[in-house]
Amino acid sequence: MLKTSGWIAFVLAVLLLIISPYLHPGVPGLVVFITALVLWYRKYDHLFCIALGFIGLLSLVGILPSFVLYASILIVITKEVVFSLSRGKTIEYALSFICLLLITAFVMVYLGVQSWLSAVVGATVCILLHSILGYQKNSITIQLVSVAMVMLLIEDLEYEATFPLVVTAVVIAFGFSYFAYRLKTADIPGLFSAGLVGVLLIVFAGISWFLIMLAFFILGAMTTRYKMDYKKSLHVEEEKGGVRGYINVFANGLVSVCAAVGFGVTQHPVFIAAYVGSVATAAADTVAGEIGVCFGKPLLITTFQPVPEGTNGGVSVIGEVAGLFGALFISLSAFLLGIADSSIFVAGVIGGFIGTNLDSLLGEVYENKKVWGNAGTNFLATLGGGVATAFLWGIITFFSG
Repeated sequence: MLKTSGWIAFVLAVLLLIISPYLHPGVPGLVVFITALVLWYRKYDHLFCIALGFIGLLSLVGILPSFVLYASILIVITKEVVFSLSRGKTIEYALSFICLLLITAFVMVYLGVQSWLSAVVGATVCILLHSILGYQKNSITIQLVSVAMVMLLIEDLEYEATFPLVVTAVVIAFGFSYFAYRLKTADIPGLFSAGLVGVLLIVFAGISWFLIMLAFFILGAMTTRYKMDYKKSLHVEEEKGGVRGYINVFANGLVSVCAAVGFGVTQHPVFIAAYVGSVATAAADTVAGEIGVCFGKPLLITTFQPVPEGTNGGVSVIGEVAGLFGALFISLSAFLLGIADSSIFVAGVIGGFIGTNLDSLLGEVYENKKVWGNAGTNFLATLGGGVATAFLWGIITFFSG
């Protein structure tokens, strides 16, 4: 249930929004900051008061735009209201998303700003965090700070994203994400995290970049379900039957999103190479693991001693060939879609193959010793594959003149 402090913040944001045309830019932040102090003194939710005071202070000193200040508060509280009225039905996620987009659209129209991308990202992050945290203590506090910070990040990029482009990105990205959810290859957090990744890819780099990522997810879903009964007999099948969650999406897609954003802002081809390499690594690792485990005993990558199927760091000849195919598939897709030239294609195949073996090495050296989990291994492997591809592309470009 929404606490009194949340309602006070909501009403305050609405009132400040209404009179904002008559206020000095720093006044709304000052009012929010003072209100947070009063609520703290009156012993309301202390962590929420800290979060509210924090974003109010950022607005007061000119770091956080007034639009982000109002929108972040209204997004989080509106989401809470919608979820409280829907009585736990799955449709609440769609209703909440629509309501959040409508309320941020109203804020933008009233203030005369065009920040459609930050509005979509803020709404998506809010619902994603709710799907992860649920009604845990201080979840609203985490959502408020996170939404404000991610919207500020998008605003600071100063990237021009038109309304038609953002709408197209939302329809395509969330359309495919919902399809994946209906096919039970993604859960609710996975749906919204994949939707967020898709929107950013389309807006900053184009639909073709999204199609490459989509090709990876389709290839991954197909190989995950390959010989599933046999994998179950060995107890090496993917958790939840291969259903992708937000951790899997971000572990395999965060580097790719950063590369896409970098390309959108700079238009430098090095980010194309990094993108292709990171996705090629994710595809190669998935295919190598899912196919290789079905054919014979693997060898530990550091000692070449036989290990049980599914062991982190285990490699096999069939797995290596399958991984090379995965890297080739993604790199060729990028080439055929006109994203990558021949130099990036070659670098992507090699870089993706390097990345999947880096994944095996990191899995054995660190993941098996509980230094970090599988998500950490996947992230670092895709980072390594992206960097390797960019480096190889640089070398090929240099020598080809």
